[in-house]
Amino acid sequence: MKHRIILLLIALMGSLSLFAQQQQEEKRSHSQLVFPEFQQAKVRQSFGRVTRAKCNIMYKNAALCFIDEKDGKVRQAFVQNIFGVDFDSVKYMKVDTVAMGRVVAEQDGISLLCVTTIDMDRYHELTQGGTDMPFLDIDMGGYGTDTFIDLSGAEQQQNEGYPLKDKWYFRMKDGKFVQATQKNVKKYVKPDLKTAFKNLMEDRWWSWRDENSLKKLFMYFQ
Repeated sequence: MKHRIILLLIALMGSLSLFAQQQQEEKRSHSQLVFPEFQQAKVRQSFGRVTRAKCNIMYKNAALCFIDEKDGKVRQAFVQNIFGVDFDSVKYMKVDTVAMGRVVAEQDGISLLCVTTIDMDRYHELTQGGTDMPFLDIDMGGYGTDTFIDLSGAEQQQNEGYPLKDKWYFRMKDGKFVQATQKNVKKYVKPDLKTAFKNLMEDRWWSWRDENSLKKLFMYFQ
């Protein structure tokens, strides 16, 4: 009887873990913007420069956008010389030429970041291939093709919202952004911990899509 109870508990834990991962995959938003309103943010630039502007993050491509004080237009930021942006206690870093990643955790000069975007494949699947997302123009300021976004924040209230997907990255001590996959990060593992790292990867509860799992990797990196 005791053995059966233990097996049932193990099965229950597995079901809860699977349910948690499914919930993570099914994360949604009713708005195309991360924050309900544009917020006064600190934009960190090259050479230690800091500017302030009313900013937000677009779910479409995780890009930084801002309200231009000169004409009140919403523009996607040209981020070549931008390192990151701080919304009070929420910190973002530029991961590539466009996307901004939310800093989830930091330790010993290494950062764990999450880039969240609209899962367009899933969206088209749910809308049977529809492309009727009610976007408005966003001025690219001459740095590329205009992009689109809805600023109403209520365009998906009538259904379950836009499906979102997360992509995880580590910013390593050498300044490189590495997507969180076993192939990408294993070269940063300490030589004396390679066996322990391999064992961790074989743990049935380990997931490259789980924040708490990824936080465990800090201790393995050089």
